[in-house]
Amino acid sequence: MVETLRALGLTQDAIARASGVSAKSVQNWVRTSAIRPAHEDRLRALREIALVLQDTLSARGVGQWLRAPNRLLKGRRPIEELAAGRVDDVRNAAVAYVEGAYV
Repeated sequence: MVETLRALGLTQDAIARASGVSAKSVQNWVRTSAIRPAHEDRLRALREIALVLQDTLSARGVGQWLRAPNRLLKGRRPIEELAAGRVDDVRNAAVAYVEGAYV
């Protein structure tokens, strides 16, 4: 799962921040593939959002979109909103971006 996210342009640090875990945890996931179900759900959501954005942005652009303040998220960064568990809000902002909403 982590390698899929990396191929979509996300760094291990970004994956850790969006998942609400340490970078060391992500490194362990890469080595062992042992991901707790709660974190696996977040990783799936992150992958889904990255795939939505991939239609419009480059891999680098996906990472930048996740780290940039977003008007649709009241100026908060999508990566921080994911860490806080507000996956639906970030998903909706990603869809709006792809559909042409200015962020």
